[in-house]
Amino acid sequence: MKSYFTGLLVFLAAFIFFVISPATCQANETYIGNAQIQEEELAIGRIVNVGKEQLNAELLKGTGMRSSEQIVQVKVLDGILRGRTFEIKHEITDNPAFNIKVAPNQEVVLAISKQPNNQSEVSIADYHRMPVIGWLIVVFLAFFLFFGRMQGVKALLGLIITVLLISGVLLPLSMRGVNPLLTAIGICLVSTASIVLLIGGFSKKSVAAISGTVGGVVVAGVTAQLVIWFAPLTGLSSEEAQILRGSVLVQSPEFYSGLLAAGMLIGALGVIMDVGISIASSVSEISKSNDMLTFKELYQAGMNVGRDIMGAMTNTLILAYAGSALPLMLLATQIAPNKLVNLDLFATEVASALSGSLGLVVTIPITAFTAAKMMSQNKSNNE
Repeated sequence: MKSYFTGLLVFLAAFIFFVISPATCQANETYIGNAQIQEEELAIGRIVNVGKEQLNAELLKGTGMRSSEQIVQVKVLDGILRGRTFEIKHEITDNPAFNIKVAPNQEVVLAISKQPNNQSEVSIADYHRMPVIGWLIVVFLAFFLFFGRMQGVKALLGLIITVLLISGVLLPLSMRGVNPLLTAIGICLVSTASIVLLIGGFSKKSVAAISGTVGGVVVAGVTAQLVIWFAPLTGLSSEEAQILRGSVLVQSPEFYSGLLAAGMLIGALGVIMDVGISIASSVSEISKSNDMLTFKELYQAGMNVGRDIMGAMTNTLILAYAGSALPLMLLATQIAPNKLVNLDLFATEVASALSGSLGLVVTIPITAFTAAKMMSQNKSNNE
């Protein structure tokens, strides 16, 4: 009961911090120069009918680019134009990255913009993927809560807190130009304390897990920042970062290198926290099963568990980065090694994986030491 009460308090405190805080509640308008960006209204539509594709022969002859047009009937399902049906021209190019293939009864995202003559221009902006994503979330939650039971509920609350921290604190403050690395450090500390206390309550096991996680995160953050300084890495290797700096968030290069370090830190937090909790729990269980074990024996037991975890978790972290960078890895096979290693994009991925892995490794002895020190004394009062 004490751990449930603790978890509830932590959750409420975090909720108040991000949701009620004025710094995170005010909406921002985006400007380029002195002009305010007018965003298109997005609505969901259903395809009623799809016409035959017509090849643009003039474009093909003049530029060699293949482009086809088709007349599509689409019915708007929500928004100010709900219920209306439009016939629109839909373009299909030879670039699959930008093509949207449509079929009758398919739902799509529509972009609706007002023209100077007060007429509405409607175009197909993207696939409507939310129903599929929604079902995936439902299935995940069902399995998560069925097998995790009350621990699953508490872990889910911890996940919600982390998401709220990132979306309600890190992103708004970064848009205001606040140093993203400092914000990320604060988020990691609050997220770590919240999740560990939700799962373990106020106990020596939780203190050991928090100390190990914080130590690992600090090492990962310092390592990432040092690599960014001395490599150096700009934080502008991705197309998204370049678009952001060029049109939405015009900040100094130092801001974007800080944003890169913040991303490395948050990317490593989950695995580092997992290691800290696992080792602290293991030492706690060993201590309870044999209250005659000394500090040295408990520390050695924690290190043994940590060494077993180390290989698997390091692989997990590196494979996570490798999986998200498969196109880059395929491209790397066509580039000379000397050029590849010095590419900003490639070096960024390697630095992210290795700094996180270093933090993970450091977490093991810190957690084992703290847990053994606390649990080798007054064992009867540990939990």
